[in-house]
Amino acid sequence: MNSFMYALEQRNLEELRKYPKADLHNHFVLGGNRMFIYQVTGKKIESLGSPLSSMDEMHQWSQKYIAQDFDSAEMRKILIRATFQQAKKDGITVLEIGEDVWGLKEFFNNDVDE
Repeated sequence: MNSFMYALEQRNLEELRKYPKADLHNHFVLGGNRMFIYQVTGKKIESLGSPLSSMDEMHQWSQKYIAQDFDSAEMRKILIRATFQQAKKDGITVLEIGEDVWGLKEFFNNDVDE
């Protein structure tokens, strides 16, 4: 058994972070480093106590911790930066974050360079 598989079976997060990985479906609004967000904004985002069991639960959590506080281009850029911070910490070398066409229009005037 190789070291990556062993770390995976042991649920050794620190060891797993040492291996390059891809994250090809990251909802950046929810995938960022919470400590980075707190340090930059002073806003504390609590971690989930347990897995969510429905989309409604996800929407409730998101409304409580994300919605109003990050409803601007400047704040969404912080969320994007936080996602890159978390990816780096986790050993992610290929990252796809999803800013959908709604978000691109709503926050960045359809300007992908923004």
